[in-house]
Amino acid sequence: MWLRQLAAFWVKLRENPAWHWCVLFLVLSVTVDNHVNNANPYARYATLQAIAEDHTLSIDAYQSATCDWARPLDGHYYSNKAPGPTLLAVPFHLPVDAMVVAHAKDRKERDARRKEARDSILSYLAITLQVIPFSLLVLLSTAALARRGTSRRAIELAALAMLFGNTASLLMNMFFGHGMAALFTLAIALAMLERRVTLAGLFFGLDVLTDYGSALFAPVLLPMVLLLGADWRDRMRRLARFGLGGLGPLLAFAAYHAYCFGGPFTLPNKYQNPVFVEHGGRALWGVIDFVPSWPIAKALLFGMGRGLWITQPWVLVLIAVFAGAVWARRSWAERLPAVRTVLPFALGGFAVLFFMNASFGGWHGGVCPGPRYLSAIFPVFGFGLGLVYDKLPRVLRALLWLTVLPSVGLFVLIWAGDPAIWPQHEIWVRCKEVFFKFGQVSSYLRLTWLVFAFGVATVVAVVRARRAGKTAA
Repeated sequence: MWLRQLAAFWVKLRENPAWHWCVLFLVLSVTVDNHVNNANPYARYATLQAIAEDHTLSIDAYQSATCDWARPLDGHYYSNKAPGPTLLAVPFHLPVDAMVVAHAKDRKERDARRKEARDSILSYLAITLQVIPFSLLVLLSTAALARRGTSRRAIELAALAMLFGNTASLLMNMFFGHGMAALFTLAIALAMLERRVTLAGLFFGLDVLTDYGSALFAPVLLPMVLLLGADWRDRMRRLARFGLGGLGPLLAFAAYHAYCFGGPFTLPNKYQNPVFVEHGGRALWGVIDFVPSWPIAKALLFGMGRGLWITQPWVLVLIAVFAGAVWARRSWAERLPAVRTVLPFALGGFAVLFFMNASFGGWHGGVCPGPRYLSAIFPVFGFGLGLVYDKLPRVLRALLWLTVLPSVGLFVLIWAGDPAIWPQHEIWVRCKEVFFKFGQVSSYLRLTWLVFAFGVATVVAVVRARRAGKTAA
């Protein structure tokens, strides 16, 4: 039976217009060793170590490995990160940890082995919990596009945008949590398009459990769920199903925060490491304001280090396109489900994340290759690109190609060189410095491999498109 199911899956995979790009993404994620682990993923790893060794969430024994901690009134140290990636990693980590520490004579040796294996384990978790599920989700998304009669060219471009053309894709094989947040956010969009509101609620709950900022999607999603209903009874049923889907993650969220920080909805920001707190400088916990800063907003949109126009300009094009599509929805009747679901979710989700990011003292995200606090919503824009591409004028379609391809090029350069882009760096200048000023053989070898792999995938794409065209004819 399972052989038949495997064969059926293989047939569907071969028929998917974007499988070659998904395979490329998976292969590159596994083979390109640019995994930059620092205090952020180390905080999650500290919790995993504490669970394995001490059967506790307190990282007292491992706090020295990371500055990303919170210390509530009980005096213990805890990770200051949203717990979703860590909790989901536990069943994958425990067997590996058991192998790592096997036959160690005492705790000191066990912890020494864990530290030695830390980067490899974090890479394994990123591939297992982010890269593989995200690749499969993009396959499902492109299959959904194909079922709706989307052209092959639109699907190819959407796949490139989702897999290679945004900050979330750059972070997908690093266990920072942003890759997982992008995964669940895209899953919400797909579930809403298919009108599976219970699944949408589940993914929303997991999204919030993974990234606190995703809670801001609530005022966007709830009206969308209500609008899917035919009458008020249907709307209430859909809303109840959405809430039921998110109940499990909500209970896990409440239990974790009550255990660590004293209240079911008490966030670690309240007990943040003082080094991250601007005393008297921010309205909430010394970290975030209630009103966005215009200079920060300008830097996020047009800055040379984190600006959208320099990292993923196609998103700015789509913001204008989506806003026009929602405004003139009558002329988009054939895409009405997309106008009611994916497009407003992309626009509304971006708006709330942008508002939050522009109000945050650490808006730049520290060492990262783009605006990582906005990154969760970018794959949804890529999905929406596929839904609207065929309805756009030729000039806009050309503009999307011209703005997606440089973002893919940036992906190649950053993965080949140094993804550790500091806040003071101009991102393209940093890429140039990595290769021409600080060039290393390893960077050139990775660049050669990336260019070769993209070249092979492009040839496969052209051959498959021609064959599909001949079959259709």
